[in-house]
Amino acid sequence: MNCRSKKSIKGTVGIVAAVMLLAGCGGNDIQSRSEDTEKDDALQLQQNIEEQDRAEAGSEEQPAQSGQSGQQGQPEEQGQSGQQGQSGQPAQSGQQGQSEQAERSDRQGQPPQQLPGGESGDRLPGRLDAGRILEEQSFQVKLNDWGEVRFVSYEPDHAGENPLEDVTFYLLRGEEILYQFPYIGTEDTSDYGMYYDVKFVMFTDTNADGKEDVVIGAEYMTGAGPQGAIPHVVVRIYEDYGDHFTYNEGFSDKINDYLPWESNVLAKDVKRLIRLTGGNGPLTDYESYSGIWRVSTGYVAAYEETAPVSRNELTCQITNGNEFSGSLFTEQGMTQRIASVDEITGTIQNGELFYDFTDDGWGGTGTLHIMFLPNQINVDVLNYQMAEENVSGYGISGMYEMKIRE
Repeated sequence: MNCRSKKSIKGTVGIVAAVMLLAGCGGNDIQSRSEDTEKDDALQLQQNIEEQDRAEAGSEEQPAQSGQSGQQGQPEEQGQSGQQGQSGQPAQSGQQGQSEQAERSDRQGQPPQQLPGGESGDRLPGRLDAGRILEEQSFQVKLNDWGEVRFVSYEPDHAGENPLEDVTFYLLRGEEILYQFPYIGTEDTSDYGMYYDVKFVMFTDTNADGKEDVVIGAEYMTGAGPQGAIPHVVVRIYEDYGDHFTYNEGFSDKINDYLPWESNVLAKDVKRLIRLTGGNGPLTDYESYSGIWRVSTGYVAAYEETAPVSRNELTCQITNGNEFSGSLFTEQGMTQRIASVDEITGTIQNGELFYDFTDDGWGGTGTLHIMFLPNQINVDVLNYQMAEENVSGYGISGMYEMKIRE
């Protein structure tokens, strides 16, 4: 048994003996002593043991010298109350804390995760559960100074104690975990409801610093209201700061404000929004608007279909950056009357397109003013003239705010 083990045992015995004496746990002769005599005896016993420890330490071994290589044995513990080093000066309490922290880091094998604001987060896990990796949203990518890495989308543990645990994202090189992206909510959640899926991941420069940042569209369900069981997309933007990523909450919220709950949010829409709302100048390429857009019918009407609703849709195909072709279609919910303007063509300039039509199916004429906003298309019908024979009064007229992408 080494000297340290002996000291540990003796120290424990000394403390127990002192407690027994102070508590009156000895034999009958000890119980008969006065309280002051019991304390004196206990203190004397402890002092005797400590003196014996110091005598054995001087004769059996010398304390290890710090900073020397090739020494054998374990270094003396630092920072404990009452202990002294070789020079007789009290040990510094901070040294033990630093030593223990270094030992813990060695045991884990990974440095602490760097979170926004320079805070140190939880340590990285040793390995990932392959069954929780979303392969369709995990990619090999050359990412700035990180080099060739694998971006991994990692689903929460559905059998875990926290039903609101959020999806996690990692950077890996081989089997080594390089980095864990910070959670965006409190207590490992998103603060947006229950995680459902990851719809898209893209790598694009969001702040004009020359580095590709990580933009993720994850889907959540709130469980409340008529839309509670309908997944909706929430965008998060992680900006690369060299050795860590920062969640840009303000910019992410700004993007999310443009995303209607029931819309089919696509990565190209978010990329366009980033450009338009990030101060990067006007668009010159409008091809990301291609698709079917419609007027929102509201949460209840859209999902419960309590009554027939009107349909107002703009179908468009944009090529060569700004060459538009498409059609505008409307249907009245109760009467099922239909009006349309077909074969709309033209060139988008400064986010606008004007098209004159001569028949909306009811003989009406006018000019379509089509406006391409950050995440919607508005159609304002100018100079509308209803045909005299149109006794129903129905036709393509008014303003249509196309906020929902099919």
